[in-house]
Amino acid sequence: MNKNKSPSPYLLFIVDLILLNFSFFAMNYLKRGTLKLSSPYIKLLIVFYIIWMIVSLLTKKFHMRPFRSYFGGLFLYAKSIIFIAYGISLMVVLMGLTAFSRLHIFGACLMFFIIEIFSFTGFYLTVGNVRIKLLTKNFEGAIRKQKISIFLFISDFLIISFSFFIMNFYKRETFNISYEYEKLLLIVYGLWLFFSIITRKFDKSNFQNYHYAMAACTKSAILMVATMSLAIFAFRLFHFSRLQIFGTFLLLILFEAIIYYLYFIFEFGRNTTGDVESIEELKDFYKQKKIPVETREVQERTSAPSFMNIIIDRYLCPYPHFFEFIKKTIDLSKIKDSEAAIMNFQDISDIEILNIHSLRLLINFYRLNDIRWINRYFLEVHKKLSNRGYFIGRSDTIETHKKKFFEKYPKFYAEVFYIFYFIFFRVFPKLPELRKIYFALTKGKNRIISKAELMGRLYFCGFRVLAEQEIGGSVFFIAQKVKTPSLDQSPSYSPLVKLKRIGLNGQIIFINKFRTMYPYSEYLQEDIFQNHKLEEGGKIKDDFRVTEWGWFMRKYWLDELPMIFNWIKGEVKIFGVRPLSMHYLDLYDSPLREMRKRVKPGIIPPFYADLPGKFEEIIESERKYFQAYFKHPLRTQFIYFFKALNNIIIKGARSG
Repeated sequence: MNKNKSPSPYLLFIVDLILLNFSFFAMNYLKRGTLKLSSPYIKLLIVFYIIWMIVSLLTKKFHMRPFRSYFGGLFLYAKSIIFIAYGISLMVVLMGLTAFSRLHIFGACLMFFIIEIFSFTGFYLTVGNVRIKLLTKNFEGAIRKQKISIFLFISDFLIISFSFFIMNFYKRETFNISYEYEKLLLIVYGLWLFFSIITRKFDKSNFQNYHYAMAACTKSAILMVATMSLAIFAFRLFHFSRLQIFGTFLLLILFEAIIYYLYFIFEFGRNTTGDVESIEELKDFYKQKKIPVETREVQERTSAPSFMNIIIDRYLCPYPHFFEFIKKTIDLSKIKDSEAAIMNFQDISDIEILNIHSLRLLINFYRLNDIRWINRYFLEVHKKLSNRGYFIGRSDTIETHKKKFFEKYPKFYAEVFYIFYFIFFRVFPKLPELRKIYFALTKGKNRIISKAELMGRLYFCGFRVLAEQEIGGSVFFIAQKVKTPSLDQSPSYSPLVKLKRIGLNGQIIFINKFRTMYPYSEYLQEDIFQNHKLEEGGKIKDDFRVTEWGWFMRKYWLDELPMIFNWIKGEVKIFGVRPLSMHYLDLYDSPLREMRKRVKPGIIPPFYADLPGKFEEIIESERKYFQAYFKHPLRTQFIYFFKALNNIIIKGARSG
């Protein structure tokens, strides 16, 4: 459509509401010869309103953004009316409201759709710019690009069959199904196959991560439930057990969650990154190059440059310590006025207009939490800065968000509602389907970002954080452009991580663990190793990258439960030395490295038998274990294993 003649969303809302009411009352008149609604149908009209509103918001029908084609508009309205029919049918079937007229409900939906199409066509022909494009080639190309997983296809077929028979047994205490339910099973198979193809839930090329795969499975299950509800209501199939039908679909999605999780562990695990612990691994992992120092002729100054006067005049009141914070880290006398920029904008286009490599200092006071595309924003800043240029920004972290929330509301209120606040502003933006709802409602505003994720994103985009400080309730940071941006296309958000380790005979294995760190924490690894000390047991002391639940999981070994899959594969045994990264293994002397390569690593290490403290003590503890193991393998395993269990269970020894 013509962008200059896009209709108002409020006008579209009013017109659509009028068309909905007209269709509903017209069908009531055709069915009963009167416009007056009986009490049940007044309630049904209210249900129509609610479902229509929800569907319209989800499909963005009132945004009316310029359509790429006329068929794009038709598809939008068709999708909307199908979802409305699905919603009404699901409500009727689940609540057992068999008395409602099918003609009234489906007739109103059909009339509403036809009137919408005529209205849209008239508007498009008279006001819009008609551009009809056939989509056949694109559709065929998408089909050809799919990479179907035969394993998932067969597994899913077995799962839905198993679920149907399990529900039949639960309902009738027999696996034998009657003739009528054989027909129902064929219908279930048909729906399963059709919506599996539509949602591409077996297409490996569609699997960006576990969440995206499960999103396809969830869509397929919802569509099967809705279609079955529509069929039950339309064809009066109320004699079939709703428990067996919907129970089958519920079991299907539960089993799919497990199967897809295991599939990702073994099929895609090697592409998943997580709590990286080896500096040597980082060279390949980051794929970043250091930027050389750029030399410029600099005029000596005896006073602060004029752009700092602007900071003092405009921002000294809300951020009283900001000026001192900068002076501690940056020599302002070496930066010209023409090489600095001060902003307070969220739009990336405000940065795009700047010349490439023209700045040595860029300051933006706008909160990063309100910027839609944070990485894109950082990369654009990276382009505009000269080599070793400085970027100063502001963000709220989890801690400052919580502090402000509890300052704004009474304690009893804040304690009750903060969890919901956290889930919406922290969890929703990270989950594929919920993310759409979040950005539709908030436009990306007020996201909760951890300090580790903030700094990790900066390192990911080629910066190094020189300083950070809480000022005026927000965290300010000073970052320097020191590297090229990372080429990694998919930073990990997955709850399961794969760690590259050395196994038996020096072979590379990938150890499964639950994520205990914030997203993007892996990009801080080099800086963490250089600036933090190791505590007893070889762990990094006071590692801010570890989440609260991560500390808990590490303490009780919950993060290591996925190592059971490595045990099933035969890569590790129950008791044995921990599998190490190449970096840690290089810290061992040559004889001990050779000893390690001769044995299969384990889940429970000999560390817990004698509880050494310092790194040198850990090395000697392992050497002593190997010397005993090579002489008497079974006796040594037995003695060390029960010593470790005694220390863990009785004495409460825990992982750091």
